[in-house]
Amino acid sequence: MTINGVMSVAVQAITAQSMAISNISDNVANATTVGYKAVETQFLDVLQGMQATSSPVLGSTKQGGVIAYADFANRGQGQIVDDDSDTSAAISGNGFFAVAKPTGVDPETGEPTGFENAVYYTRQGDFHLDSSGRLVNSAGYYLMGSASGTGTTPSVLTIDTGDNAAGSGFTGVSIGDGGVITAHYSDKTTSAQGQVLLANFREPDKLDRVDGNAFIATTDSGAAVYGNPMAGTNRAGIGTIVGGALEQSTVDTANQMTKLIVAQQAYSMNSQVIQTANAMMSTVMDMKG
Repeated sequence: MTINGVMSVAVQAITAQSMAISNISDNVANATTVGYKAVETQFLDVLQGMQATSSPVLGSTKQGGVIAYADFANRGQGQIVDDDSDTSAAISGNGFFAVAKPTGVDPETGEPTGFENAVYYTRQGDFHLDSSGRLVNSAGYYLMGSASGTGTTPSVLTIDTGDNAAGSGFTGVSIGDGGVITAHYSDKTTSAQGQVLLANFREPDKLDRVDGNAFIATTDSGAAVYGNPMAGTNRAGIGTIVGGALEQSTVDTANQMTKLIVAQQAYSMNSQVIQTANAMMSTVMDMKG
């Protein structure tokens, strides 16, 4: 391998380790983010150049190298813990909450003025009821589901926060086990307000990340297939919903620190390779001069 080849391989390695360090940093930063899935870095060996002789090793001009790519471990299950909020929800098993992103916000009321046509997907279930009667998580995504409780096409849910038929005042809303949404009134009566649907994918690890701990579908992930967690059959491979709970991040900080040490050492060693190759090239140039 030539000196230029050595430097090329080392630069590739530094780029790959930079991605690894970036992913580790992202993971550690989101160690306490609800529903966050740790991003792993995978490395792939690559060869460049042509075979110079019949020998697979001797005289070969092939130079090795490495590339890195992010592996979204979206199938990972985070620990589910109880939460004080009745509108929080955690997913146990496969699936994602279908959520919508507002196109704008009314400056006077703070309510969304509309929603994008695209559907986003998240495991971040820290929902709360806003002034418009909709359930929104801390990242600003609005919960979608079936208003009738039996449909399988999600839409943004709006809770009726008015008095019930008997004139008793609305006191709050809850997401129960299985994703049933219920309004509560001062006379202790309740009213069904809809059903949370979960979306499943052929390859959930191939979803594309966007801001706010959310994802969008891709060609590789396949289209979303919706299921009702309360249905007995035809559930599209989804899990269930635990009401009044949150799914914690899948980040293991101790494991991430170990990976960071390895990545830093690999980065440093490849930097030394570049410095050595540069010194050798300078020596050659001095000899020519």
